[in-house]
Amino acid sequence: MKDTRQKILRTATRLFAQKGFSGTSVRDIVHAARVNVSAIHYYFGDKRKLYKETLQFLAEEHRRQSWGTKKPLPTAGDIAAYSHEQALQLLRHMLDYLLECGLSNHNLPLERIFTRVELESAPMRKMLLSYLAPYQELPYQLLEKLTGLPAKSPELMVVAHSIFGQVMLSECHRLGILYRLGVKHISPQLREQIKDIVWRHTEAILSSYQKGIKKK
Repeated sequence: MKDTRQKILRTATRLFAQKGFSGTSVRDIVHAARVNVSAIHYYFGDKRKLYKETLQFLAEEHRRQSWGTKKPLPTAGDIAAYSHEQALQLLRHMLDYLLECGLSNHNLPLERIFTRVELESAPMRKMLLSYLAPYQELPYQLLEKLTGLPAKSPELMVVAHSIFGQVMLSECHRLGILYRLGVKHISPQLREQIKDIVWRHTEAILSSYQKGIKKK
């Protein structure tokens, strides 16, 4: 029974990512999952409730992979107790994971669903953001510890977006990199080189802060 539920959830995830909520029917899902309509009603109730569980499932999957563990998200207190090296290690893992997805052209279902939600429905967008909120706070909490900047401060926000913005730029310029190098795919070696460069930039930003005071 658990396998049937997971099959429906994973199938719905793929179809919602491809065609959006409005473009995916219950018939599409049951046909692709090879289950009866009654199974949808039994496990999820209706399409909207299935969609909500899909968003929750994807948010948790994304959180688990980007953090690299099945353990619950650390609390602000947990992060405060981390050593400097532990905080750095987690930050680098998050950056490496996101870069790997972008540079390998591995479009996550969550990202595709997020794009469709943006176009389809404000309430659905709000629902998705609520599921992602705990994950989205984690980078800020790590950077608060690593820089000493006050939580919610404009400078901390700019630092966070400067660091994680490198991921977006790397993904956006992937085709440009391929064109200039005259290759069809970014090799594993080049991906690792890009990750190292992004991390060196990140370390340079972080090194300009000490005990919450920006070095002159």
